[in-house]
Amino acid sequence: MPIQSTDLKCYKAVVNNDTSSNGGRMSNVEAVSGTSNSFWPNISETQRRLGSTQYRKLFWKVGNAEGLALTNVKHGLMKPTPGSDRIYLFSGTQVDTQADITSPTLYGTGKLDANVTTGATSITVLVEHGATVIFRDGDLIRISDKQTLTGTGNEEWATIDGAPSVTGDVVTITLVSALQNGYSATNTYVSSIIQTPIIKATVGELVVTSAGGLFDINQVVPNAIGAVEQTLTFTFSSSTAFTCVGDTIGQIGVGGINATFAPLSVGNGVPYFSIPGSAWTGNFVSGDKVVFKTHPASVAIWEMRVVPTNAASIAQQSRDVFMIGESE
Repeated sequence: MPIQSTDLKCYKAVVNNDTSSNGGRMSNVEAVSGTSNSFWPNISETQRRLGSTQYRKLFWKVGNAEGLALTNVKHGLMKPTPGSDRIYLFSGTQVDTQADITSPTLYGTGKLDANVTTGATSITVLVEHGATVIFRDGDLIRISDKQTLTGTGNEEWATIDGAPSVTGDVVTITLVSALQNGYSATNTYVSSIIQTPIIKATVGELVVTSAGGLFDINQVVPNAIGAVEQTLTFTFSSSTAFTCVGDTIGQIGVGGINATFAPLSVGNGVPYFSIPGSAWTGNFVSGDKVVFKTHPASVAIWEMRVVPTNAASIAQQSRDVFMIGESE
């Protein structure tokens, strides 16, 4: 069965605060859509008066039981926030923290500034802060008058041709191809898109420390639901038995080369990964080590929230982020 929308979930990072340690690896805590403060904290009066810039890291996970990959993945913001705060997105890694953030390439959204007709090759977009670059030459953009991701209306994807020009908060964008639809400035939004070619659980970076033992990493099957970002060390206690330890999880289990090793992922009820006995060949001895990494079926996206100095009172704090992809 293809990947279903119920397979796609969002998870917080292990650290969620305003320090340099903010971010890091994916946690088991889901950021539930539509729930107050499930991801961002409230904006305080002090933040509105003095201004603030904060970061939070979100993981989009493809928890498909069959391990299918999500391909041609697109991430973006549907529309600006309803208040004076501004949200931007940028790409992260499975382990980076706020201390690692330096001049990120930002993605965002704005409102179509003037009506356009079918066949148009340029558009103007009203953004919240013209000095912040969110549209660039070669970027993929989404143009849509749909009020929800799956609602009625038109939607199309276009590529920017050349560096956009900016006058105040209005960005003029030339398109590689003509628009297939006409759009009204009343209800159309334009978003720059982060593209991810594929989201799938993987393994890699194998190191075998043994005079006679061999290991076939291609036989390791990471579980799309259970796999986590982890460096695994298998240490042999005899010619056939080993212990498996993760760099953050700790001891994962004890196994051997003559049977399938599939330790259960904490809280998920499925294995982290599965290794058949046939993956181990040659002659191992006590003290030998096999090390490799597992990577979850997820992608990390940072959000940056900017509250300008002397911002007006914000009646509603919300943002609309999306991920769209194709089932393998």
